[in-house]
Amino acid sequence: MEILISQGHAPPANPGGATVVIDVIRAFTTAHYAFLGGVHEIQLVATAEEALRRKQTNPELLLAGEIEALPIDGFDFGNSPYEISQADLVDKTLVQRTTNGVIATLAAQNSSVVLVAALVNAAATARWLLQQDYHNILLVASHPSGDEDVACAEYLRGLLGGTGISLDEAIRRTHQASAAQKFLDGRHPRLRAADIHMAAAEDPSARPLKVNYDPQPSVHPL
Repeated sequence: MEILISQGHAPPANPGGATVVIDVIRAFTTAHYAFLGGVHEIQLVATAEEALRRKQTNPELLLAGEIEALPIDGFDFGNSPYEISQADLVDKTLVQRTTNGVIATLAAQNSSVVLVAALVNAAATARWLLQQDYHNILLVASHPSGDEDVACAEYLRGLLGGTGISLDEAIRRTHQASAAQKFLDGRHPRLRAADIHMAAAEDPSARPLKVNYDPQPSVHPL
């Protein structure tokens, strides 16, 4: 098995292989907690405008996302695992727009299978991949400069049998990542330290999350 790590919004093509797009702070931590709370589906969109247009057509949709880490006007939630964990989401459909994880996932279609992951479901993702027969696995650290996604990719690579780091080390690097500091310093009421504490953990009950691109990009648990 060949395991490669790339970083940024434009993952290389991986035809015949499996691609895992990683966003620890916070997109796919938020996605995990959304499914834990009963969400039926998460639709992925590139822009806030597209999300708002969908809600105009279907007011039952819930919108979650951020621009420069902050909640978007007209959205129901920020890109916050804490906010999502406090909501009634049973059988709801969530539309998600984020700067890094969602954009990288939308660009990752040239792969036999695409999963999305964070530390919370890294072990579940690795277990699923090890049950498959993919010879090429691409791990995409979606934040172009963030160490938290690289740390998660290195942890996941180790779980898959390659050179890796411990969960404790991945957690430490997540807490110390530059992206985490604006949440931990308490300067903005919607950027909560709880989001980082939820992101810097593994959930034994987590499931792998698979992306379908047809008829529209969406995420479902396996």
